[in-house]
Amino acid sequence: MKRKMRIAAMMLALALPASALAVTEGVVEDAPPVELEEEAAPVSYLPDESYYVDGYEGWEGPIWENAVEDPKLRFDGDCYQDVEQRPRLTAGESARAKALLAQYEAGEIAYAGEDVLGKTQQVVVGVYALDPADYDGERAFLLLPGTWLTDEQLLSIIDAYAQLGLTFDPDALNARNCARGGGIETTRLLTEDEYARSTQIARLIERGLLTPPAAQEGVTCYMQTDSRYYCGLEGFALRPYRRLTDEELCAMLVQLGARDRSGEADMDELERRAREALCGQLDAAPSMELVNLSLDGSYMPALFDAKGNIDCVDGEQSRDMYFVSFAYHTPDGVPVYAYAMFDAQTGEIISLCRMHEREWTGDGPSQVKELSREDVLAVLADVEERLALEDPVWLFESIEPNVHLSDWGSSRVARALLEDDLMLTVYIGLDDGEEHGLELQRGTLVETLPAQGDVNG
Repeated sequence: MKRKMRIAAMMLALALPASALAVTEGVVEDAPPVELEEEAAPVSYLPDESYYVDGYEGWEGPIWENAVEDPKLRFDGDCYQDVEQRPRLTAGESARAKALLAQYEAGEIAYAGEDVLGKTQQVVVGVYALDPADYDGERAFLLLPGTWLTDEQLLSIIDAYAQLGLTFDPDALNARNCARGGGIETTRLLTEDEYARSTQIARLIERGLLTPPAAQEGVTCYMQTDSRYYCGLEGFALRPYRRLTDEELCAMLVQLGARDRSGEADMDELERRAREALCGQLDAAPSMELVNLSLDGSYMPALFDAKGNIDCVDGEQSRDMYFVSFAYHTPDGVPVYAYAMFDAQTGEIISLCRMHEREWTGDGPSQVKELSREDVLAVLADVEERLALEDPVWLFESIEPNVHLSDWGSSRVARALLEDDLMLTVYIGLDDGEEHGLELQRGTLVETLPAQGDVNG
């Protein structure tokens, strides 16, 4: 976050101890150093307009920007293509909307179709009343599909605004009062404070430690969208432009499906086992903080070959899983993300991972570190010592060619089959030649991986 330094000379003088202002005749004494604290920038609860400025800079609009007749957009079987995702009407739509508004206000036309005011299910077009006190003065929000708007859809918007005592103005649309085409899934993201509180509240609800009131009408409104018109996005959330209270966050979570799940699994035991395994087998920090515990995951069982390649079984054989994740920092301040995956049916741990979230320090191919076999062996020797491994057989076929790409840069991959059903993967950063992560994965050793090809990382 950006931080600003604000120094007021008078306040600084008042803050100094008297000795710092003392003056001996003919001598100016040095004042002791004063440490100034940086003042955090105020938290913003408004939509991030820069999302559209940065993401669409230089783009003039869809090819149907000025179309006055349906351009018949391509449908790929899941959703429409060549869509508009900015909070606006195109030039052609705006011109038609203004003409329709003039006819509507003159009583020449009326709207007799489905009411789109407050629509929350299978939304293609939706208009929502806002409390100006909650939304920084805004009185209505418009949810639009990414496709070309028909006259009927434009008229439905005009009519919904009229029901609110408002006049629809296409030129007034922006990120504060409109979203379109699945470009973003909410009016605004939660702040760090709201996210931390919502995570804690969700955890309490799911573990049966907090029982929400039977009926809650939160100020946050969640609409289920027709994903065909929103680039696959299945929902949109209206969040007020102010700090959400704990009660409102609780209502929001219930609306999104949070419930008591303590009867489905012993979550305290899952967390305990995950911590024990990550600390005991991957040398994670005991002080790591729980980030997430999910009972809704699924996975495909892994397959290994003797060369250290990993793939998975056919997707139709997916199994339910539980997922527990943690976060902490190394002594030198590097963030670390760790997780454990459990098979929901057997309770067996099927995967453990600890990954350093290092920022990529290389600026391009010239910054990639050339790792010799000796470099790799030195890293692996350190891993063997820390994990107390007894003579692991490193699969050198998996060392040389394989590069694992992630959000934190590229890593060389080295693997060892510790047991017939247990593979250890070591990720070695190409920017610094250090170990960036470890992963233990349960699976089945096979002679040949599926025909679609080996997957190395």
